[in-house]
Amino acid sequence: MNYLTKSLIFYQLIIISSIAQEIPNEFHEFKIQKAKFNAGLDWEKNSTFGPIRFSIVDSMKDSLIIKSRLGIRSLSGATGLYGFGHFTYKSDFHGYIYSRIVNEPESFDRYSGIPRDISRLSFKSGETDNSGICYQNDWMILQFGRGRQSWGAGNDIQLALSETSNSYDYGLIDLDFENLKVRYFHGYLESDTLFYNRYITARGLEWNNNTNFLLGLSEIVIYSGENRPVDLAYFNPISTHLEIELNDRQNNSGSDNGNGVWQCSFDYFNEKNLRISGNYIIDEFVLDEEQKNEGKGHGNGYSLKFVYSNIFNAPFLSSIYCSIVSIGTNTFKHEDGRNNFVQRNKPLGWENGSDSREAKIGVNFSSKLKKYFIEMEVGNLEIGEDNILNSPYEGYDYYYGGAFPSGKTKVETFFKTSLQLWIKPYFSILSKIKMVKPPKEEPISQFQIGFDLYLPIFTII
Repeated sequence: MNYLTKSLIFYQLIIISSIAQEIPNEFHEFKIQKAKFNAGLDWEKNSTFGPIRFSIVDSMKDSLIIKSRLGIRSLSGATGLYGFGHFTYKSDFHGYIYSRIVNEPESFDRYSGIPRDISRLSFKSGETDNSGICYQNDWMILQFGRGRQSWGAGNDIQLALSETSNSYDYGLIDLDFENLKVRYFHGYLESDTLFYNRYITARGLEWNNNTNFLLGLSEIVIYSGENRPVDLAYFNPISTHLEIELNDRQNNSGSDNGNGVWQCSFDYFNEKNLRISGNYIIDEFVLDEEQKNEGKGHGNGYSLKFVYSNIFNAPFLSSIYCSIVSIGTNTFKHEDGRNNFVQRNKPLGWENGSDSREAKIGVNFSSKLKKYFIEMEVGNLEIGEDNILNSPYEGYDYYYGGAFPSGKTKVETFFKTSLQLWIKPYFSILSKIKMVKPPKEEPISQFQIGFDLYLPIFTII
């Protein structure tokens, strides 16, 4: 076995068992870990507090491990150069970065870099998607940097905070007491042209039997204000948005400067290889009879997913699934639109925004040996005219009940398939097909093909 082959094999072993950074969505490790959760494997790593993270290897506690990769990813003309770097010192101290330079910013997922008027070698925008420093041991995470949080049970059905959102800066503390886990983070989203600063904070707790069941509760808050500094009242991880706001403990008094939602999540895997995941979120709940008589409606949302996995067909993991997601018309909105659950014009949570619902079924296959990943799904999507995607920073006039989805509804049936085929451990072919069929119209189809090529580099001292 030559030196290059040994190096590549060793690199794969190291990167799968490294620690302390959220795994970029494009990496194979991200996809294979999701497939394992669907099959009930590594359940002790499963959590409602995402995204998925690399895990630890005890045999290298006295080493300095530096891992990186330089790569190019291209899909039908949209090309990006990316760099990934990660160091671990004595297993507990970490630094990490994942950056991209692209030629077509709108063609890349989770990308919010601002295009420049000039370009270099056709590249006109760059952004750091994920970076920071971290201390992590067996029971605690202290982290500060740039990235995103994804809170909720199941794969791809998160509601308020999603792994597909644009990134933001935040600090995080996570405490893991075996079956009980708590997490708190506080971050800065953005400022608008009128000097209104927007912030995000969240706290949650989770119980996991580390075998086949977990339950989570969380609160997520967006607050803002003209030239408003970070609010120390929200730095208390054991507090609630309602208590702070109703008792005027915040640095901007009144009830119009923040927007909180509350979420309950569960995840269950039974002995018949069936995984059931669900999330329910409350933004506004009407209990007052007078408000009901006035026509005020609830602001809520839910998601539910069933996944059946057959883990005995080695060497690959396969699953078939069905899911439904429904988000209320004014859920994630506020009377002051600066407190909406958005970041750089895109939702912080479910990518289809609010005032919408979706039902779909799908199947995927993932090779344990990093040879291929295939996913196909078909479904139906309804989007109302008051969707937060249409007016990300516009508040609502009245929290009314009524037809859902609202107004003139956009309805479409879709079919999607994606393939990633690894020719070499560091070189893969990418392909995506999407077909959308609006009512009484001709189908719209899109075909993309490309590749991902990277050079792995690692050092152990």
